[in-house]
Amino acid sequence: MYIIGGKIQMTNPLIEAYRKPALYIALPSGGKFYKEKPKLSIDNELAVFAMTARDELISKTPDALFNGEATVSLIKSCCPDISDPESMPVGDLLVILIGIRQASYGKNIDVDIKCPKCDYDNQLTIDAQAMLSKVNTDPISTEVMLENGFKIKCLPYTLRDRTLLQVQQIKQSKMIQGLSDEKLDDSERQSLFGSTFVEIAELTVNLITNSIVSVQGKTTEEITEKEMIREWLQSITRQDYDVIKTKVEELSESGLETKFNALCQDCNHKWETGVDLDIANFFVG
Repeated sequence: MYIIGGKIQMTNPLIEAYRKPALYIALPSGGKFYKEKPKLSIDNELAVFAMTARDELISKTPDALFNGEATVSLIKSCCPDISDPESMPVGDLLVILIGIRQASYGKNIDVDIKCPKCDYDNQLTIDAQAMLSKVNTDPISTEVMLENGFKIKCLPYTLRDRTLLQVQQIKQSKMIQGLSDEKLDDSERQSLFGSTFVEIAELTVNLITNSIVSVQGKTTEEITEKEMIREWLQSITRQDYDVIKTKVEELSESGLETKFNALCQDCNHKWETGVDLDIANFFVG
């Protein structure tokens, strides 16, 4: 709260006058799946601001962008119309980060791609603006039906879930490293594998539970209570579990087209390639 000329203002007028949206982007989710829907333009697009000097300090440390708090801080600054970034659908994350990158440094993103014919390391340029203009915003059904007639309503993973997934990946990596420790005997290896596997399995079930709105059987009411859903998930077959997990992952996709035609700068070989966009590449100005 600020008092200027005897009047109370809720925002700093200097910041309002200085920072203006650099561009507007369409979200794959269309603004759905948020706890509080973000404020969008009349064209249903999100305003994106360029990074501040403070934001750049965060973005210059690539590892920090894989930390949930750092990513949340960046989104709060550059996309202030998203009130709770942690609860945003993870499918919007890549689009938003590319939008922030373009707003701050321009549309060109350099990526390194190896030629499949001669193994030459090419540095190619991706047009972020062209990618963002082709974001798929077509709605996807949130319901999935199992063969036994159970109907499940799902949500995409959230940014908070993404952080937990990364914790899962780190645990898996540590487990693999631990199993190769020559100092461990067979019983210790088995104990390490068992305890880590149980932790990972519990985390995975919790993530899917968080992404289920309701479950309804042929002869039951629609159940929305999370603990009941979690217990049910632990009792179903792997086949049915995978059907639900696939639906959640489908809802969590970014909607970005990451394939493009490449030309080797050394041997002139042409091929279509998919780019696994590295967050660290976005913010190298």
